[in-house]
Amino acid sequence: MLKNILKSIVLLFLIFLCLYLIYIYKNPKIAVLCYHNIGTAEEKENFPEEKDWVITVDNFKEHLDYLKEHNYKTLTMEEFYNWKMGKINLPYKSVLITFDDGFLSNYEYAFPLLKEYNMNATVFVVGNFIEASTKNTWDGNLKTYMSKDILLKLEEEYPNIEVYSHSYNLHFQGAINQEETVLLEDVKNFENFYKKTDVFCYPFGQYNASAQNVLQNSEFKLAFKYGPNKKDYKKASRSDNNFEIPRLNMSHGMSKITFGLRLLM
Repeated sequence: MLKNILKSIVLLFLIFLCLYLIYIYKNPKIAVLCYHNIGTAEEKENFPEEKDWVITVDNFKEHLDYLKEHNYKTLTMEEFYNWKMGKINLPYKSVLITFDDGFLSNYEYAFPLLKEYNMNATVFVVGNFIEASTKNTWDGNLKTYMSKDILLKLEEEYPNIEVYSHSYNLHFQGAINQEETVLLEDVKNFENFYKKTDVFCYPFGQYNASAQNVLQNSEFKLAFKYGPNKKDYKKASRSDNNFEIPRLNMSHGMSKITFGLRLLM
């Protein structure tokens, strides 16, 4: 009797596993990881008001170690877009790494590690923050941003890091709710500040139909959000609206084990 029960349990498990694998194959999803600021444990303690947006260097390295140990492919934006459009297939273990805002800490800590690990990533910068910054060297201040001098040499120093728009000067609550003419002007201001881009990241993750309309008419291909609700932090799928790409929040930091489980879910 017990033997038959065990056989039934094993059979049910195998059936469930087969169905799960079929589901994954027919409904591929990719984790888009969203980071903001990075600092040492001491630097994070020195800026308690930034704690919700800062992951420690050691914690970030744990994440990269996990990706390397488990043979994850870190995508370029072109690879992600081509996958999203159904032009290519990618390994199940694929991730798109993104950073928001353009903090100088990314240049100090994250980009060298990503280069060392031979991993790709995207940084969404706020043009006005970059233009206003005069900092070219790190002094531990987690509130500082990369300067334009640094931004312009990223392509040479870190060809594995891509730069796209997080707006030119709309990084404040409710900014996306302005008239389309204001949003269009911001798109043009970013183009004048840096160069024309075709991928956008909504400030504070906030978006609406007007913002999407401006982006589509300005020949953008994709736009990424951030939340705003807990259920919105999920993997991206091909069925998602191209202008509402979800991401997973990594900024608060999570253990290596939790990180691995989040990628498998």
